Amino acid sequence: MYELVKRLTELTGPTGYEDEVQAWVADTWRERGLRVERTPIGNLMARVGGTGPKLLIGAHADEICFRVKSVDEQGFVWLTAGRGMGEQRLPEPVPLGLVAEILTEAGVVRGTFVTVTGHVMTRQQRGRAERHGMDWMDFYVDIGARTRADAESLGVHPGCAVINAVTTRREGRNIVGKAMDDRAALAIMTAMLEGLDRSRLRYEVWFTSTVAEEIGLIGARSVAAGFDLGLIVEVGLAGDIPLVDRRQMPVSLGAGPVVVHKDMSLPYSAAPTRALIQVARTAGIPFQHAVFQNFASDGREWIQEGVPTAMVAFPCRYTHSPNETVDESDLARTVDLLRAFVTTPGDRG
Repeated sequence: MYELVKRLTELTGPTGYEDEVQAWVADTWRERGLRVERTPIGNLMARVGGTGPKLLIGAHADEICFRVKSVDEQGFVWLTAGRGMGEQRLPEPVPLGLVAEILTEAGVVRGTFVTVTGHVMTRQQRGRAERHGMDWMDFYVDIGARTRADAESLGVHPGCAVINAVTTRREGRNIVGKAMDDRAALAIMTAMLEGLDRSRLRYEVWFTSTVAEEIGLIGARSVAAGFDLGLIVEVGLAGDIPLVDRRQMPVSLGAGPVVVHKDMSLPYSAAPTRALIQVARTAGIPFQHAVFQNFASDGREWIQEGVPTAMVAFPCRYTHSPNETVDESDLARTVDLLRAFVTTPGDRG
């Protein structure tokens, strides 16, 4: 599982530029015997097999990113949000000091996420930073250019996507890296195929890898038509860290997959959610219950399209950062739960 997660999370795939991820996923699923098609907007649809009600299991391919807002006269690159709502949101943990990769038509341009240091910061700047934290005009990317023309000669211009360039690694019992949201889910789905007895499937099972989730669940709606049931596999929110009140988020790494009953958009469909819980109990798979705040998933779009949908998540610390942190045992148990769900007889509502 670690090697699969590492391979997927280190691929480049910000919203709008998911091609590298989707190509790898399509090739890998085809190698495992799936018939894979790509839709005009870039979603992948793959038939796993089986007969009966049509079940769609899905995760998204895109990772969070920034976009170049402008290049100043000295060649410094200023950023805006790559997600929905733009700069109405404060920037999520800014990866100061880490390598930035700017995707241009000519290739990748590397730089560093930086801000002014305390040695040259004015008292007014220091006071504002202490009171309000970092805002969009408080950090930028230094690519080693000296002029705007230097930067433009490298292909850097407003609109280019910018991601964190980090390697996925083990730290003790943790796996740490970027894009666990939601590439670890694609790893789970891919691992689920290993050893799956397709003759025991209780559904006609399909997989989807969607695009443009991080800017408002854009890719998801067009894949749901014609399905009887949906199961979203998503990153979860772990609260087992300092500075988080466990009354707010009672989810821990290492305690199993998370059955999500509701997020900020909607409650998930009761019948498949209960069925997921029953399957976990019957199979002896440890799991956790949760309600997620400040969170939405592709499942919202599926439910709006009339497809009853449940969500299962893997716990993750430090979401939407370059240091998203998961426990490999949670990923393996989520694989077990998905396999059990598609092969265990019973009424799924």
